Amino acid sequence: MIVRNEATRLAACLASAAPAVDEIVIVDTGSTDGTQVLAQSAGARVVEWAWRDDFAAARNQALATARGSWVLMLDADERLAPGAAALIRRLTAAGLADGFNCQLVSRLPEDQPSPTITHSYCRLFRPLAGVAFEGRVHEQIAPSIIRAGGRIASSDITILHEGYADVSPTKLARNLRLLEGALAERPNDAFINFNLGLTLVSAGQWTTACAAFERALAATAAPLNAPLRAIAWMKLGEARMRDGDWHAAGEAAAAALALEPELALARYALGRSLFEQGAIDAAGAVFDGLADAGADALGMTLHPRVVSVARALVMIRQRRLAEAADVLEPVAAEDPTGEARLHLGNVYLALGRLGEAADVYRAARAAGITDAQLERRLELCTRLAGVAGAGVALGGRRA
Repeated sequence: MIVRNEATRLAACLASAAPAVDEIVIVDTGSTDGTQVLAQSAGARVVEWAWRDDFAAARNQALATARGSWVLMLDADERLAPGAAALIRRLTAAGLADGFNCQLVSRLPEDQPSPTITHSYCRLFRPLAGVAFEGRVHEQIAPSIIRAGGRIASSDITILHEGYADVSPTKLARNLRLLEGALAERPNDAFINFNLGLTLVSAGQWTTACAAFERALAATAAPLNAPLRAIAWMKLGEARMRDGDWHAAGEAAAAALALEPELALARYALGRSLFEQGAIDAAGAVFDGLADAGADALGMTLHPRVVSVARALVMIRQRRLAEAADVLEPVAAEDPTGEARLHLGNVYLALGRLGEAADVYRAARAAGITDAQLERRLELCTRLAGVAGAGVALGGRRA
């Protein structure tokens, strides 16, 4: 591991890893919060190393210090999933490959359409001669294993990652700086541009991220593999949705799906594109297909509320109001955005269920929905139904 100021997270990471390993090597790059003492108390050998804006160099310092015949790489915001330690022991004992790809399952922020995303990385490997990490940021071990004649196999080892759910502005700024420095040296590098795009998305800089993804897709020297190209197209589709450019969103989603046909977010972007361009029935077919979809190649499933709202909007346009209510009711109370409640209120109003409409409109407002039509409709429901809240000032007038 390489760490800096990870005292709040390190203990849980090491506790999950301890059954899998015979030694723990930690390269500390300047902690001031007691991380080193905590690591030593867990039995780790701690190496102090002056940070030099190079993740690969820090990883390679850890490799040079390690004495084991296998290496497992973790970060402090990660945990081995239940059962992973035993599987690591079995795989290393059998020794049927020189490296194993692990499934890194990252929890995403609540406002994202999917709760998790999964990537596959080589995190367990033999330290063969010539094997070393490469890249100042988003460092990789796999290329050197392949060049050394080693074989990398897939595995069911799962690592749980929390870093995306609680993004550190300091770490984002650092990674952006390192990626931009790498890009200045290799402006046409597809992998650097791809990772720059993902980091810019995390920072909320969607316009700049799109340019990075487009450069990554256009690169011809060492181009992205098909899964990464699919992700780049998918993120472009997501960005075009945010811009309301529905034609471009549909094109990007289609390009992603041509490479990875089951990508949930790309399917959703395609459905939204169809819906916003008036192809209501076709959009409904896409959204209905997402309702029971399993995890895609990235381990992604969309939040039920996202799919339910999309399906309900199609039903509303088709005047299938009772069906729309049936779809929205199970997810409305659990939707932190309030969007499902807003649409459920509209359905109840159209069905003449005025008291229920008023209740869910109030809940949508409490969840943070600010919409002039909501206020007008809430006032209308309150006037007509005489529900609780009548007589309270609404929209500047008394109901």
